[in-house]
Amino acid sequence: DVYKRQRHDWYEMTFDTVDDERVPGSLALALGGVLARIKGRNGYATGWQIESDGETIATVHGHSARAGEVHVTVTSDACDRVVPTLRTLYPTHRVSRADSAVDLVADFEELDAFVLEFAEARGLTHSIIRNSEGGATRYVGSPRSETRMRLYKKTEELRQKHPESNQQVQDGICRFELVARPGKRAVKERLSHMSAEDVWGLSQWSADLASQLIGLDAERVATHFRRPTDWTRALHFLGIQYEPMMQRRIDAVGLESVRSEVLAALGLDRPL
Repeated sequence: DVYKRQRHDWYEMTFDTVDDERVPGSLALALGGVLARIKGRNGYATGWQIESDGETIATVHGHSARAGEVHVTVTSDACDRVVPTLRTLYPTHRVSRADSAVDLVADFEELDAFVLEFAEARGLTHSIIRNSEGGATRYVGSPRSETRMRLYKKTEELRQKHPESNQQVQDGICRFELVARPGKRAVKERLSHMSAEDVWGLSQWSADLASQLIGLDAERVATHFRRPTDWTRALHFLGIQYEPMMQRRIDAVGLESVRSEVLAALGLDRPL
């Protein structure tokens, strides 16, 4: 049974602005949070945490070597609140990581057996990690691939993190989660408009797995684009440059006359 529907559980984005110094304060104001300085990382000289009710709901990094570039990371339950605000304030952005999660109340071993059979049938990389406290996580897909799925015992994870609230955590919650790390800029930009459900369509196997396991019909998203041939590009620019002039000539003397003139100009009017 579905306990919670698809939602973002991690959202990492980059965008360009003319004044990156104003972003942390503007975002904190929009979210009703407060700012705290943190160290810069990954080429960003400055960093800020936005905190609300004692929890960090977003981190913001700026002052990179690329002038005006800002990087924002949101994780866990904060995504439900923060991601819609980010998309409203900064609609033109690039997503470097997006996790889509759905929670199920089910027997982990049964789900794991299904996922394992699916992975082996398709020749996908897979592994499982268990710990002494009863936790377990099944991974499908290479760590270096653009999409990687994990299935894990969410109840055990929550109880390990929050032992004071053990009795409040429902038994048997399993999390089914896709981690998307696109490499191409075009796909990163497209992710900025995609729902958590749509993320499963980034690969054919993840779309198939989501359909079979939870009945999600995720539309396949194109992530690889063929480069046009030199001939196609030449025809494209030829049309842009000369179509208006040729159309005027056609209006004046007719299509057949223009065809003959063009072939003659190219030296192609001689019989083969």
